[in-house]
Amino acid sequence: MKERKISVSMERQSKKLKVDSSEENNVTECGEGSSSLCCKNWQSSYSSSCEPWFLLYGEGSQCSLLINDDQHKKFTMEIPELDGATCLASKDGWLLLFDQGSVFFLNPFSRAKIDLPKIPFSELSDDSEYIAAFSCAPTSKENCTVAVIKRWEYIGIQLYLHNCQGGGDNWAEHEHICTLADLSTIRVAVYEEGVFHIFDGFYGSVTFDARTEKWRTRIEFSSMKKLDSGGRNCKISRKWFWTSNLREKLGLEGDFSVSICGTLIPHSDDEVDLLIQNENLEGSQGSKGRHFKGVWIQPPRLFQLPADERLVA
Repeated sequence: MKERKISVSMERQSKKLKVDSSEENNVTECGEGSSSLCCKNWQSSYSSSCEPWFLLYGEGSQCSLLINDDQHKKFTMEIPELDGATCLASKDGWLLLFDQGSVFFLNPFSRAKIDLPKIPFSELSDDSEYIAAFSCAPTSKENCTVAVIKRWEYIGIQLYLHNCQGGGDNWAEHEHICTLADLSTIRVAVYEEGVFHIFDGFYGSVTFDARTEKWRTRIEFSSMKKLDSGGRNCKISRKWFWTSNLREKLGLEGDFSVSICGTLIPHSDDEVDLLIQNENLEGSQGSKGRHFKGVWIQPPRLFQLPADERLVA
């Protein structure tokens, strides 16, 4: 077996945070030898709220992080890895990103990056749709399984599957024929108990069992979805950007469009998890206006990552 290193940027300038509030004294940078940023506001926000955080990017390496608490604190961050990249999935504080055929994990808080093998396509074509999901954090002791899903010409699905442990440099390709009557525009995917669930913007869904390589198509006329055999449910939110009033909280003005990657937010004290689907919000000026990208993030539990940590693959 070979080791896949987790690379961590140690450039001090790129790790600095600018706080868009009067609480700059609460933001501190970790000392040398640590790979993460420490922020008392982040820690207190996580302990008091399970609401998802939102990361806005798409104009160079500068990003805006919004913490969804009562104070709606906003931070400005420099994350060069997001310049030109598109987020396909978000889980456990990790992002799965695509950039010109390269697929990699990025933790935006620790800046840890894990490269995956090149995927069989070099760009995200305009006539197709792309989403992804992964089973667990790539640093977990469990085997992280990744699925990148492509919807082509509204007649089929291509699913590219990679096992981070023992998967080598290969993406296994699986195809499934399904028409618009079965599945409309794909909006979000989630992994649970060995199965990838793919949902559209209405009531259609397709599942792929990574253990048996079996597909299943179904229609459910409800925003409530059952994810596992234990009866755990999730509720799909289709317009979370506007529901959360993010335009005002982020200070976005004028005409703009934004492409948003969703995520699953588990609620341990409730039977129902929140599944935020992807959104594409078009501005009135089309390509002439500003275009952003965004991603919903599950608030991180830990902020420190040993610089010598490795992922066995």
